[in-house]
Amino acid sequence: MKNIIYPNYNCCILNTISTVMKYYGLPCEYTVLPELEAALAKKYKTIVLMVFDGMGIDALEKNLKPTDFLNQHIKSELTSVVPSTTTAAMTAYYAGKSPLEHGWLGWSLYFKEYGRYIDTFINTDSHTGEKLELPHAGHELMPYTHILDQIEQATHHQTKAYMIEPAYIDYKGKNQKIGVEDAKGLFEEVEKLCQTDEEKFVFAYWTDPDKTMHGTGCYSEETKQKLQEINDLLAVLSETMEDTLIIVSADHGLIDVENKTYLNEYPQLTDCFLMPPFIEGRLMSFFIREDLRDTFKQRFNELFSDDFILLTRQEALQKQLFGPGEPHKKTLDFIGDYIACATGRKLFDYMPLTKTKKFEFTATHAGLTREEMLVPLILVESK
Repeated sequence: MKNIIYPNYNCCILNTISTVMKYYGLPCEYTVLPELEAALAKKYKTIVLMVFDGMGIDALEKNLKPTDFLNQHIKSELTSVVPSTTTAAMTAYYAGKSPLEHGWLGWSLYFKEYGRYIDTFINTDSHTGEKLELPHAGHELMPYTHILDQIEQATHHQTKAYMIEPAYIDYKGKNQKIGVEDAKGLFEEVEKLCQTDEEKFVFAYWTDPDKTMHGTGCYSEETKQKLQEINDLLAVLSETMEDTLIIVSADHGLIDVENKTYLNEYPQLTDCFLMPPFIEGRLMSFFIREDLRDTFKQRFNELFSDDFILLTRQEALQKQLFGPGEPHKKTLDFIGDYIACATGRKLFDYMPLTKTKKFEFTATHAGLTREEMLVPLILVESK
């Protein structure tokens, strides 16, 4: 029996940010998390949300001891969104909307307005790697108001909001960003803010363990060290806190994968394509010739049914795979005739003639496995 976990949009990372939104008086269309709502009801001076990229439940179970600080403070398990990937999940945090609603479905999306496949976060051509000297496709066509700006507006600026994240990230919020170079710097900046007297909400995001796991795997010594560092820094921070609630979670987890399967090497499939597939290597959108849709489904399942579930567009929408709510018009552009969702360890890629560089991941995400889908809700409180 495959270990498949579908998103639970009543108990997922979107519900974390929705609970925070409700606390600050913002409209909240999603279920709140009772453990978090109870903690917020204590009215802390400082509320911190720390999101560590890729820090799923599996990573904590396999790389840390049960007695370590992070594991000792897990209050519940949440699902990620679908796709279980940074672009979709972090935008859910930032916008307070499901992927269906915000449109930022994955790393590479085809924008008909630009006639290109574009790496959504960094605005580069997905196939050639060219940095586009054009307006940012995602922010132009799928804009949203950042959660920190929403909080400041809702509280009439009585609550000050801060973003702490890697210095190189192009931040689109209007409030103050604090750029950092490493995890230690991230925790130092959180500690400084916790010591000020103002009412504040702090959103802190860091790229590990995801960045390390992509290259070295889910259970490497390097990954263990990154998680131990986060664990130890949080334990030290907890000793200095006063009148502070720290919420710790992730965007998704990761799974160790096989070398990439290049779909362009399967002419029995590419003969059916209207255009190259896209979104993510473990959740791909396929646009198929109308007269070959049944043929494609049969051929795909013969090849890959052990490692992928193939859903029609209608099935994906009926299952609310990408979330409930009103779909963004761009979302409907990106969902093809079929969606392939990874349930095993395979990873797809596609090499058009314009793409010449190949690279491999040791571990990655965006599928429906437990390793990718389950993340923790960790609460650290100090009055």
